[in-house]
Amino acid sequence: MKNKFAYPAFLMVALLGATVCSCQPASSLSSSVEDEDVTVTFWHTMGHANSSLVDKLISKFEEDHPHITISSIQASGGYDDLEASLLQAIPAGTTPTMAFCYPDHVAKYLSYSGTVVDLSSYINDPEIGFQVSDGSHTDNSSNVISGKDDFVKAFWEEGSSYTQAGVYSVPFAKSTEALFYNKDEFDKHGWSVPTTWDQMWSLCQIIRETYPEKDLDDRYKMYPLGYDSDANMYITLSEQYGIPFTSATGDHYLFNNTEAKSMVTDLKAKYDNGLFVTKGTSGNSTYTSTKFTAGEILMSIGSTGGTAYNSTNNFTVGVAVPPSVDLDAPAVISQGPSICFFSRATTAQKRAAWEFYRFLSTADNSCYYSVSTGYQPVRISSYETPIYQSFINATGADRGLFNEVGSVTSTMQDSYFNSPVFDGSATARGEIGSMMGSVLLGTKSVEQGFTDAMSNCLTNS
Repeated sequence: MKNKFAYPAFLMVALLGATVCSCQPASSLSSSVEDEDVTVTFWHTMGHANSSLVDKLISKFEEDHPHITISSIQASGGYDDLEASLLQAIPAGTTPTMAFCYPDHVAKYLSYSGTVVDLSSYINDPEIGFQVSDGSHTDNSSNVISGKDDFVKAFWEEGSSYTQAGVYSVPFAKSTEALFYNKDEFDKHGWSVPTTWDQMWSLCQIIRETYPEKDLDDRYKMYPLGYDSDANMYITLSEQYGIPFTSATGDHYLFNNTEAKSMVTDLKAKYDNGLFVTKGTSGNSTYTSTKFTAGEILMSIGSTGGTAYNSTNNFTVGVAVPPSVDLDAPAVISQGPSICFFSRATTAQKRAAWEFYRFLSTADNSCYYSVSTGYQPVRISSYETPIYQSFINATGADRGLFNEVGSVTSTMQDSYFNSPVFDGSATARGEIGSMMGSVLLGTKSVEQGFTDAMSNCLTNS
């Protein structure tokens, strides 16, 4: 199986049909749309392919809500660039109605009092709050579960994890990390896909001995493992080992501790032995997915939101759950965009924006976006739809890398974790990622790396 994504025609038809059906507003909403025209401004970071999918949903939403116009604006750059634009817009009074966000960014926005909308009143409103028709599932006791409880627990809890009470962001589409591996090489050598980090490092040593060749720059021509995010590697391993990283309250920065330094010292030794590389240790900060598809790395741990970047016709790509320290206590990072609403919008705009979010997050529409992008649906009921089940169980020519990723991530709903969020948590993430690259490359000692990271966090808080 080669892993270029090919979307089966029957499933595309089903998706479009489901989207049309899900666009009909619940009867309780019929009186909630203002008679006056209202425009909702939506800032996001989606590229052309993903924004085209949402544009189709916007068209359907506007058909059913003729007084609402959604002005979808792609911000230049990535999530950090969008954050910078919003931090300029807040004091200027030019914020949009709603925008993509990461929780670290929302924590910064919240430092400007009254800037971000607490969505609790919308969620619980009897007229425009979540409805069973948006999506529901049945629990083990045959109870029908809907509303916020129909969302994947970690995805929803992220929005209320801030230092002040309330719900300040809601999930749009989520990603996590997966282990992409060169299945042809694994089959050739009879290697088993590692499920624990002990198994991973043992396999990396075997691969290192199997491919010992170096280039003229004394770099190994083949690396066993690549990790696309230095920060994610550190944060995930800290979570799995139970090593303090940050705290939402009190002394926020907890990472400068003996256990963390021991962990990084061990990683440095493994890096020096040629067992793995990271984006931060690659020339020009090249993503390890690029080296993976080029055949220079046999395994790469990276974002499922970047599934397309791990696809190649050069070999068969396998997908697996990333390794855990303890299989009884798995922990994989939750990431991907959420949406927040800004207070300066009018009451009508905020109401319309909420209705648009409800529409985007229905079981069918969340499914529609995810199967085309590699992101995970945000509702439990999305995973149970016939469309998603057909997607993850596709076979033969209809099965590609996106289907493989969907099959793997559908088993991970109870494994996600969120890092503590506060004004400065983004700084901690950036500093710890930079520290990892510097220590692994040998430009800083472990002690100096941690000292500098802590100092920079405290200075920039």
